[in-house]
Amino acid sequence: MKKTIILIFAVLLILSCASTQKTLKPPTKIKYPQWFITPPNAVIGYGPIYFSEESSAKAATQKATDNYIKFSHCLVLGTQTYIQSVKGLDLVYDSLFIHIVATPAEEGFLEKQFAHADTFATDNMIIVINSNTSLSGMKNVIQFPNECVWVTTPPQDKEFLYAVGSCNSIYSEHKAWESAENNAILNLARKISLNNAVETLVNDEILMSKFDENVNVELRDIEVVERWKDPRTNSYYVLIRM
Repeated sequence: MKKTIILIFAVLLILSCASTQKTLKPPTKIKYPQWFITPPNAVIGYGPIYFSEESSAKAATQKATDNYIKFSHCLVLGTQTYIQSVKGLDLVYDSLFIHIVATPAEEGFLEKQFAHADTFATDNMIIVINSNTSLSGMKNVIQFPNECVWVTTPPQDKEFLYAVGSCNSIYSEHKAWESAENNAILNLARKISLNNAVETLVNDEILMSKFDENVNVELRDIEVVERWKDPRTNSYYVLIRM
């Protein structure tokens, strides 16, 4: 009898381990169209999946309109506090936020500027793109690579100023991309503001000082250059330029 009980426990233990191993499998990588990963000169919007496909597409189109307005012209306002010491310049307080300068006055604003070019849906998100040019060759569905150079080393050139924004994995896929984009905009403003702060502190020739700056940075014609999702950490990254 004891041998039978031990045998039953052994079988249950094996089944339990097998079940645990199944749950430890890494999640399937999400595939996106090329036009979402490396956007052309177009407007992209995204939103949650609703029961009604029409409602999902409408929410994504509204987001595309919001993005068009935000990237065309926005202000980054708030206060930053820096400490300058012999070790360098450190940001110790930051209350920056994005202020949208204008909103479209009429419904269907985006459709009058750009034509709807494509729609794509994942399990959790619907994406729309409006463009005035052909998406030939950009509708291929691909996965993100395992590595991304610009996350740690953004491009540098004389024509554009680049910035990277990120967001740790959250439940809502479209909210994660939105947060990464907004963080990229804030980082772009920080980069502009930081240059001003460094100049001020260096001119003062003080070995250690505290510097408060009221930020009012105007940003125009921002472009999303590339997106990347880290398959190991599920973190979202967006590269922008102005």
